[in-house]
Amino acid sequence: MRRLVAVLLAGMFLFMACAGPVQTDKLRVLTEEYPPFNYTDDSGNLAGSSTELVKAVLSKLGLNMSIEVMPWAQAYELVLNNPNTALYSTARTPERERNFMWVGPIGSYENWLYAKKGSAVRVNSLDEAKAVKAVAAVKDEAGQQKLSEQGFINFIYTDSTADGLKKLMAGEADLWLGTRADVDLVARKAGVNPTDLEPAVFVHKLDLYIAFNKNTPYEIVQQWQKALDSLKK
Repeated sequence: MRRLVAVLLAGMFLFMACAGPVQTDKLRVLTEEYPPFNYTDDSGNLAGSSTELVKAVLSKLGLNMSIEVMPWAQAYELVLNNPNTALYSTARTPERERNFMWVGPIGSYENWLYAKKGSAVRVNSLDEAKAVKAVAAVKDEAGQQKLSEQGFINFIYTDSTADGLKKLMAGEADLWLGTRADVDLVARKAGVNPTDLEPAVFVHKLDLYIAFNKNTPYEIVQQWQKALDSLKK
């Protein structure tokens, strides 16, 4: 009997040794065009402050994987419903807290509603902004979700913030939901002079994280957080 137990234990330890660490290389990492945190630069390379951190984490974990760039709504839906997926830069909000596991923070930002300079649109509060005809926003972006909670129903949805800005400048939207840190970059990408915009109403400030599907093995999320913490030190 003792010999049988010894054989079983030896087999178990051999299996554990062969299994090795959690296979984080099977993870699918997604992002969107969201400068200055994550964006495709003029050379066609994925850049940005959050991207550099994510690449550093991948390097520290010894992983060589590509990061997929796609519209936010598509990426958000994928990570919400598929294990072994991660999305950055994702604002961590109370509404999203239970939907994901989180690694971060990797940055922070402020959302504002912007108006076209010289337009007749004049708003001084979120309540007043509810009364305009249309607000251009990316669906399921944290700022859009925040405005929905405040009772906004007057959205024009776009695939990117640059597309939303184009709708503002074309007169299809009265206000545009943008991020203070990336206004100049988004404006240039949309072919708009940043001086043609003016901030109208502050929405909120949030921290940015890497969001993991909640059915991803917890060990993977732990590895990423430890690697990020080590890099910060």
